[in-house]
Amino acid sequence: MERVQKISLFRSSIIEYTGFFTSLLLLIYVKFFVHELWKDEWQAWFVAKDKNLIEIISFLNYEGHPAIWYFYLLPFTWLSAVLPVPEEYILTFAHVLPASAVLYLFWKKFDLPSLVKISFALSYFLIFEYGVVNRGYIFVILFLFLAVYFLRKENNKGLAWSLFLLCQTEVFGVFMATALGAYWFLKEKKIGSDVVKYLGAGLLIFVISVFPRESGHIAKTQGKMLEFGDRMLVSLQGNLTNAFLPGITPDTSLFGWNTLGILISLALIVGFIVIFRKEKNLFIPFLLVLIMSFLFSLFFFVGGIRQWGMMFIFLIAILALSDKKLFADAKILLLVIFIGIVQSVYGIKALYSDINLPFSNAKETGLYIKKTIPEKVPVVAINKFEVTPVIGYTQRKFFELPSGEEFSYFKWVEKIYIPTQEELKLFARYKGVGGLVIIAPKKLDPGRFSEARLGKEFTGKNMKNENYYLYTLSAK
Repeated sequence: MERVQKISLFRSSIIEYTGFFTSLLLLIYVKFFVHELWKDEWQAWFVAKDKNLIEIISFLNYEGHPAIWYFYLLPFTWLSAVLPVPEEYILTFAHVLPASAVLYLFWKKFDLPSLVKISFALSYFLIFEYGVVNRGYIFVILFLFLAVYFLRKENNKGLAWSLFLLCQTEVFGVFMATALGAYWFLKEKKIGSDVVKYLGAGLLIFVISVFPRESGHIAKTQGKMLEFGDRMLVSLQGNLTNAFLPGITPDTSLFGWNTLGILISLALIVGFIVIFRKEKNLFIPFLLVLIMSFLFSLFFFVGGIRQWGMMFIFLIAILALSDKKLFADAKILLLVIFIGIVQSVYGIKALYSDINLPFSNAKETGLYIKKTIPEKVPVVAINKFEVTPVIGYTQRKFFELPSGEEFSYFKWVEKIYIPTQEELKLFARYKGVGGLVIIAPKKLDPGRFSEARLGKEFTGKNMKNENYYLYTLSAK
């Protein structure tokens, strides 16, 4: 028994430093030399680049994300205007800074057994979904991990600021901040403290900045329209099976729930009860975030694996708050390591796919346009949402109809406008050119666009199955 405890609680500084630098170097390699930026990555960059501070604040309710990621990107967009470096690398550099801090906190500041850290090292969400992919979710992890660090150090000022900033990351950051605030309050019971004040201010600013201002906005962002029973089961399976054991069942957001996925979800609940049975004070915040995430999926936005993965990140944080003796129980240690191994297998598969396949065909399309289509020839987009990453690699704005204006970013709640062939020809004449180029994510209807000629298609195999088609249309 004593030998099991020693193995369970073993921490090695050499292993931790090796793990940190290995993870960081792998992340840097994949991010800078392999990964192709997706539309969600470019979207935030263009919002920060093409809007001023006031415009960004007024735009947040369309994005559904608080301000911190956009504000953080602002100085990097200014830097891109003066440096002869492609914007994709500056955006990637901006993201790798907080990602590096997250890895450092995980490897060096969290009091977790080395076996647990090794099993989590290449976990899908930590290394790929929130590490390789350049999105603001990395700040959820950073401020969550900082909050845990300050909780362990009993640094209330640091905790207060961490919870405030956590509320400015994502709605899931709000859930986590609320749960950690409740955990702290149940221990300290100080209603007038900075922790309570800063958390309250963070919640208020989140609601003011992000809450929808248009009628029907929430309904437009709910995602797939499912019957209530199906939505409930999808929410359950997504926030449990897909969050903690990705790859065990097909992606719930694409294929829906299944019996195996629901059974695994229920088994996971039992497993977490076992893990936290001796530390009920930690099970309370974990359960709070799980319930809030489930209700959010059920009534607001069902989400996908990217959103559901926040539960796994919160599990890491809660485990880091636990007493070291938790892992002296071999059953608990093996259960946690099993979750980590499943996560890491899926993470390795994702890294392998990203190394061997482009994320989409956006980069190839963008570079082709940049090389072959003169600046004076207008490029008109069919479906702004899908072509945003092409703009990133083309480094020129496209046009949209019916407004006839240039654009780089999109509004999530906007309807897709499909112009007629005559509208396109009229726009070409208005621009004083003999013709234009149409870019579309799908082949155009030949009956509706009888005079459009397919010039080039980009349909090679890619991770997201996102393809592009370029057409030419004469103004005559």
